[in-house]
Amino acid sequence: MKRRSWDEVVTLIAIEPGEDEAGYPTPPKEFPREVLANKLSVKGIEFYAANQSGKKADCIFEVHAFEYEGEQLLEHEGKRYAVIRTYGTNDETLELTCSDKLVIT
Repeated sequence: MKRRSWDEVVTLIAIEPGEDEAGYPTPPKEFPREVLANKLSVKGIEFYAANQSGKKADCIFEVHAFEYEGEQLLEHEGKRYAVIRTYGTNDETLELTCSDKLVIT
């Protein structure tokens, strides 16, 4: 197995709906935090699987499983991505397939 360098810094961003004192919606609140990751290339199977569901896989980041808490957004080098799929490669790491189309479901 190829040894990973963990030399990419990504920001995982949790999104929570906002609400004012009267209960009316306000812009969502963001909760960012930085983690180390590996940037991986998008494999053919990931590309086609995302495409079949109407999404586009632009990049994949590998993170430590214990650091991922279901965040919907990921930021890398100033660009934001929606996390469209997670895949546990083993007990220690997750692959986060990301799209630059920021549709959060």
